[in-house]
Amino acid sequence: MSRRTILILIFVFGIVLLSIVGVVFVLQQNQPTDTADTVADGTDGAPAPDGLESDEPVETVPPLVEVVVSLQTVPRGHQMTADILALDMRPVGTVGNNVITSIDEAVNLFARTDIYQGETLTYDSLVDDITKVGLESYGPSSLIPPGYVAQSVPVNRLTGVAYGLSEGDYVDIMVTFFFRQIDEEFQTYLPNNAAFYLEEQIDAIEALGSGDVITTTAGVVLFPVEPIGRFEELPTGDLAHIFPNEEDIAPRPVPVSMIIQNARVIQVGQYSLPGNPADLIPTPTPEPVAEGDPTPTPPPALAPTATPSPPDVIVVALQPQQQLLLRYAVEVNAQLFFALRGVNDGQLYSVENMTLDFLLERFNVEIPPNLGYSVEATQVEITPTPPPDEGSVPE
Repeated sequence: MSRRTILILIFVFGIVLLSIVGVVFVLQQNQPTDTADTVADGTDGAPAPDGLESDEPVETVPPLVEVVVSLQTVPRGHQMTADILALDMRPVGTVGNNVITSIDEAVNLFARTDIYQGETLTYDSLVDDITKVGLESYGPSSLIPPGYVAQSVPVNRLTGVAYGLSEGDYVDIMVTFFFRQIDEEFQTYLPNNAAFYLEEQIDAIEALGSGDVITTTAGVVLFPVEPIGRFEELPTGDLAHIFPNEEDIAPRPVPVSMIIQNARVIQVGQYSLPGNPADLIPTPTPEPVAEGDPTPTPPPALAPTATPSPPDVIVVALQPQQQLLLRYAVEVNAQLFFALRGVNDGQLYSVENMTLDFLLERFNVEIPPNLGYSVEATQVEITPTPPPDEGSVPE
């Protein structure tokens, strides 16, 4: 047998030996261990003999309970429906008595505060009446979302949507500022008052003797000149001062309107403490009347309660920067109007500030030319017909 043949046989024998060792190793890995047994009740390891304690820890699966969660984020005041609710399993130890465990108990209720996706619903987070805001426990501050602050703003029947605002509503606040020209040096409204000294008047005063322009007016003709206007030369060649034919000769302010969107109404009118004050008045217990005695006359009834005045202030929640803007608007006597939003309308719209230039350009308003004539508006007085007498017969 040659040397080469012997080497080939040795190489083949080594490969077979390595294959046998690999198969034996794999079979040993697949066999179950003798020290760990799993039982059906959820415990690991073999049960300890009677009277002996096992050294290995016993792990138990805690019981679970169903809870109601929200499938989407909803704002305060949103009415819960079955399509946005679901059941989720939670450990019993983490579920309190306040957690809702049935979808039927949450349907048709209103979100008391903003509810986020996946949040577990509780009885405190839902109310059956949207006007219930937990005043007894938290007060109006329970309606202010995180990162917002609230302040009071004056309101009346015209600006406050005919008193149709209530706690929990969302409004847009329309603010109109009035810009007026001022003197840069004096920082006062224009026009400034002006005094005109004519050379003829000064010469006449000097001719009269000692004195000044203010005190020495004998023999001097003074011509009052309005502080606003212009000098024009008339066709006759005379110079005349032209001024507006209006009582208020101050320049008209330039209004600029803007909007603050999606402000939450926290309170309408003055805040009152929880509870009815009438409940604090003790009810008198009637005394029994002996038989045969006359029935006592009841005291005169109290005067009827006066009708409360409509609210003149509301509290709105906005971001701090928006609150500063709103406060500045109140300080400068800007006009504030409130527009009521829908229940679930939280969208922010792209709105441009309103000015006269925007009005003319946006709606293609053509400025009419200056005409030399106009239509005379005549007033016709209408005399009402007197009502017929009760005893007369109509013709």
